Amino acid sequence: MSGTLDGLQVGESAEIIDISSDCTRAGRMSTLGFIPGRRVTVTRLAPLGDPISVEIDGQEISLRRAEASLIKVK
Repeated sequence: MSGTLDGLQVGESAEIIDISSDCTRAGRMSTLGFIPGRRVTVTRLAPLGDPISVEIDGQEISLRRAEASLIKVK
């Protein structure tokens, strides 16, 4: 089953399969480690649900929910 990163709950992991070409920050996202084939785990959600914190390759990164919605996972 596939979806987007913003649909995962705390503790859930998934494999990145694509970053939307509509993302103007796609280059920045890839330098942070958001590359197809890598696993990402949601570690925290802010009280109002934005931003979300994820772990990828041992790093914890915070993303806006809008950015996370551009990252396709399975």
